[in-house]
Amino acid sequence: MERRTLILEAAAREFERVGWSATTIAAVARGAGVSQGALHFHFPTKLSLALGVIDEQNVRTFDVVRLADASPLHALLRASHGIAEMLLDDPVVSAGIRLSLERGEFGAATAAFYEQWIGGISDLFRLALAAGELRTDLTAEQLGATVVPMFTGVHLVSAVRTGRQDLFPALESMWRLVLAGIVDPRHRERLLGVVADLFGTP
Repeated sequence: MERRTLILEAAAREFERVGWSATTIAAVARGAGVSQGALHFHFPTKLSLALGVIDEQNVRTFDVVRLADASPLHALLRASHGIAEMLLDDPVVSAGIRLSLERGEFGAATAAFYEQWIGGISDLFRLALAAGELRTDLTAEQLGATVVPMFTGVHLVSAVRTGRQDLFPALESMWRLVLAGIVDPRHRERLLGVVADLFGTP
């Protein structure tokens, strides 16, 4: 498993650096410090290697969603902050998302990933509705199916415009906009404070 992880991380660095088409198995093997034969033992093809990066990215991003306190929206904001940090620091996460949007071969894996995310975020919104944190006519499913694409769009545009240097300010603006439209006034100040703490300029 340790060698498999080394290969995935080396592949992610190559995919992020030069893209799917230009990445070679030889370059990935060099980056991982393994022979091409050892690499093929774990990943027989470049496509299986790319799908492995996408799968590992899914595991790492889903792992940040935790209900550690009584506020489902606080948990959602914290999870989005954790994913943003991984986009900046974890090559597997950034490369996995790049790959999932780059090639048609990855369509099924990508669709499943977004369905899982929308379902999970909808569950958090459902809990937030039950806790009285929201005041909106939208359903939990509608909120999840809207916020997940919003987050994706914000980080993609940030990557194109500034190499993600403005990712945290952009997410702060996104969350301020979202919360202004759906949060019960009794919880708005507290949650805007969470946004400022997580994404604001120190």
